[in-house]
Amino acid sequence: MLGSRILLFVDNHRFARMLRRWLQDDYELSNQWVPRTDSGSPFDLLLIDQDQLTAKASEIRRFRKAELPVFLPSLLLLPHRKSKIPNRLLGKTVDDVLIHPFEKDEVKARVANLLRLRKMSLDLKSKHDQVAKLSVTDDVSGFHNTRYMHRHLDRLLGQSNSKDRHHSLIFFDIDDFKSVVDAHGHLLGAKTLKEIAEAVHGCLETYDRIVRYGGDEFVVILPRQTKQEAIQKAIQIKEAVAQTRYLIKEGINLTVTASFGVATFPEDAKDKRSLLAQADQCLFESKDHGKNRIKVFGQNDAGFIV
Repeated sequence: MLGSRILLFVDNHRFARMLRRWLQDDYELSNQWVPRTDSGSPFDLLLIDQDQLTAKASEIRRFRKAELPVFLPSLLLLPHRKSKIPNRLLGKTVDDVLIHPFEKDEVKARVANLLRLRKMSLDLKSKHDQVAKLSVTDDVSGFHNTRYMHRHLDRLLGQSNSKDRHHSLIFFDIDDFKSVVDAHGHLLGAKTLKEIAEAVHGCLETYDRIVRYGGDEFVVILPRQTKQEAIQKAIQIKEAVAQTRYLIKEGINLTVTASFGVATFPEDAKDKRSLLAQADQCLFESKDHGKNRIKVFGQNDAGFIV
């Protein structure tokens, strides 16, 4: 794995110079112990001698555990065959052992093998992450799907102190979307939904989430936002949907409007199922009272926002 980063934690200066000479052309070498960052480990392989292993065994184990499920290998260098290493360290702290006298080809082969195993684990994690992302991503809009919505709401509403916080939902769907599909076909209809989702996403803050609920219906999740904050966000989204031009590259310059329903936890509902139902019911009332408007749960018919 060319370009890999190796942390060389070897007190024996003669061993250290030898290893640097053999490995420096192929790998990035360092002797600085740097804490793990958000982007992952600052090194790909640890070369360590017995003294450093004794001093840092618990720290190495924590480091490796933090990397899981990615494999962070370590190679122990022993000065002679009589050196002893506790069995409890094998596998948990040390993955391979080299005993002096070292040979260049053997050292390079062991290093390459451990780095190859690390790369395999990185590739597997990357593929797993891709599958996990696809499982919660809507094919049409490119944003989240209902599987993600349910998991996210379960986490938000299931927190021990969640009842002390407000969480709001905005349901909306596109008015008369069937006419768009009838006029331009299903493929351009799907592209329109994607462009609408992108327009709405431009109104959202870091922790807000947009979900395609099904057909031309969407849900916007607003964590820790009160009803009044949700109303203002719904107004902003409503204007963005109406003011954006869609299918411009196709020369169509389509305009659409949308109808909205807003509900807030815990004042309008005590659980996820009720919250979804209340917001959906408000959306239905918006559609039933003329479309292109916002209905907020708990407000009478005079409370529609047009």
